[in-house]
Amino acid sequence: MASKSASSLAPRLLQVAGVAAPQKVGSPVEAVKRISSRTLLGQNNSLVIDHEGVSYVLRATRLGKLILTK
Repeated sequence: MASKSASSLAPRLLQVAGVAAPQKVGSPVEAVKRISSRTLLGQNNSLVIDHEGVSYVLRATRLGKLILTK
């Protein structure tokens, strides 16, 4: 199991749709990046995302849903 690093994304709180999430005192507000699933997947129905030493598979179903699995 990979250890949590100082650059881990897990503890960050982000701003979504113009509504600010609770922030720690002194932390800057970050805006969420938006990217289309078609841009990520391209002509494929799946891709592998490596996050903190763990690989995840993001795939689109025939019904247009997205599923993320280890």
